[in-house]
Amino acid sequence: MPVLSQHLKGVFITALGVLIISPDGLLTRLIQTDHWTLIFWRAILMAFGMWVLTSFVHPRGTWRAYKTIGGHGLMMVVFYTFGTISFITAITHTSVANTLIILSTTPLFAALIGLVAFRESIELRTWCAILLVAIGIYVISSDGDNQGATIFGDVAAMSGAFFLAAGFTVVRRKPTISVFPVISVAGLVTALIIFPLAQPLSITQQDMGYLIIMGVYMLPLGTGLMYIGPKYIPASEVGLMLLLESVLGPTWVWLVLGEEPGGRTFIGGAIILSTLAINTLWVMKNSSRNRDLSGPAQ
Repeated sequence: MPVLSQHLKGVFITALGVLIISPDGLLTRLIQTDHWTLIFWRAILMAFGMWVLTSFVHPRGTWRAYKTIGGHGLMMVVFYTFGTISFITAITHTSVANTLIILSTTPLFAALIGLVAFRESIELRTWCAILLVAIGIYVISSDGDNQGATIFGDVAAMSGAFFLAAGFTVVRRKPTISVFPVISVAGLVTALIIFPLAQPLSITQQDMGYLIIMGVYMLPLGTGLMYIGPKYIPASEVGLMLLLESVLGPTWVWLVLGEEPGGRTFIGGAIILSTLAINTLWVMKNSSRNRDLSGPAQ
């Protein structure tokens, strides 16, 4: 019973994090300012929100957490910065459904990065998944009936998936990295890069309200919960639950703004999400089998 209780705690924490962060695409669409100004304010407010979260996690060593970021942490800053820029560019130049479904391919990009950068072998099932996902992305990108979708936005979403995968690869290689201060610094760096292109004082009061909800509350809290989840449940199970955002995000936009994905987006999305779900479930099943075969720890 205690093990089940811990597992359920992890499921609840991760699901709550996904639920909190899922309206991100909707809020981004509701903001009327240009996307450079949007990126600037989102980044700087997220940096503040992550600083608050870091202060909560490290109440007696907040600044020390920033000082010990190190070289791997700075690599994550770079990847997270370009990932943020790619995400906002994608979601303002293509549909929310396209953006989130393409971003869900991040684990497969991570496998390819591991192959190229660290010569890590890729299993046959992963190659099959990569092929099916590539087909799904092609189907989505060829959907002329998808409202607001463009090839440029789809490419930006793929860039976002690549940079997120690169960041996750760094974390996997260096698990001692303190993620929250890294994301906070990445927010500051992003705002600094974008500042010459942005018009910060042009923001309206309504848009600033959406940005505060997004940057100060929703993103830090949702991200924090999703990083706590793996302490209680396997990472593969967390990855499966993160696919919920690819369903919930477009649903909020559909219900509020009436942005309907085209028919090919549904088909391509079904190919991608079902492939990733089956692949993750296979990993979970085999991990459980291996634990059973190894027997109890001595």
